[in-house]
Amino acid sequence: MSTSRVRQAEAARPALRISLFYTAYFAMVGVYQPFFPLWLESRGLDAPEIAWVIAASIWLRVAVNPAVMVFADWQGERRRYALRFAVASVAVAACFPLAEGFWPVLGLVLLFALAHGPTLPLSDNIALLTARSRRLDYGRLRVWGSVAFIVASTGGGWALAGRGDDAIVAAMVAGLAWVALATAVLPDARSQAQRAIWRAAGGLLRDTGFLLCVAAIACNMASHAVLMGFGTIHWEEAGYDKDITGPLWAVGVISEVALFALGKRVVDRLGIAGLIALGAAAAMLRWAGTALTTDLWLLAPVQMLHGFTFAATHLGGMTYLQRHVPPEISATAQGLYSSLAMGGAVGLALVVSGPLYERFGGDAFWFMAALSACSLLLAGVLSRRMRRQQRAG
Repeated sequence: MSTSRVRQAEAARPALRISLFYTAYFAMVGVYQPFFPLWLESRGLDAPEIAWVIAASIWLRVAVNPAVMVFADWQGERRRYALRFAVASVAVAACFPLAEGFWPVLGLVLLFALAHGPTLPLSDNIALLTARSRRLDYGRLRVWGSVAFIVASTGGGWALAGRGDDAIVAAMVAGLAWVALATAVLPDARSQAQRAIWRAAGGLLRDTGFLLCVAAIACNMASHAVLMGFGTIHWEEAGYDKDITGPLWAVGVISEVALFALGKRVVDRLGIAGLIALGAAAAMLRWAGTALTTDLWLLAPVQMLHGFTFAATHLGGMTYLQRHVPPEISATAQGLYSSLAMGGAVGLALVVSGPLYERFGGDAFWFMAALSACSLLLAGVLSRRMRRQQRAG
């Protein structure tokens, strides 16, 4: 076998294991994200209470994830801890049918967030370290998660239609068990233990470029709050059952697959700030369309914009971490990114989205469009800063 083929085979093994993890993880998310709010509603929670439960779980991750990721950098390893959290999340999710009413449900969901929250950022960090060391294309690793989400949300909608809401939890538990198995076979990516980790973390929080990137992504990710909390409920109120709402979520990920598959070519063409700006502009259009119509033939193409509103934005953020953060503090940066950009801002927006949806219904999406406009402005500032740095060499 030639040297080039040996190198390709060596790169394929960790790439396959990372792709397997993303497949398992986002297959579970394909059930959880569209249908878990329906399970919460079946437990007697109203719109503001659903928003509080989902937001509180996100805020707990904001508090816990950075500490876990700092510890991972301090120790220099990730997989062992990711596996422990993945196994714990299966055990907690199996207890969901025991909860009834706001406070018991809130307590159990918070416990689940504590167990499940660090699994993805730890595994994302493994993927980034492996992609950096073996020159893999992160987008092409992550694309299998998007494919799995499409299959799970579409198949889940058909499978759950007409069934009791406890079937949602059963599907989640099965998906989480698969995630635990996939976590166990992730590459054991390690970095040099970083004992001066708090000083390094402080340096990240003083890095204007990092903060601008996180803020721009945070605004656009937060703009998904009404959709996350009430998209399925809004569409069911318009007369659509799970066999329609599931595919509506799935169709939004089809363009995400295309963008992740193009991966490095899109990054090289648009740049980090350009990807974030593209995501923000697409989100403004998406939320305007979602506010204006519940017509199925118009909703489907509007949902297709998800490939830009989420995927372009996320790819921009992950590329920034891969290119601008040293490996020995990469887990800490990943934790801050996931907590601030993907967590704290989204949690705050979810709390606000409950009263907004209760008062305005579908018109609450207009407020989300305003958040995306803020993201677009911040992406412009980030672009100018990165161009100045480039000119300065």
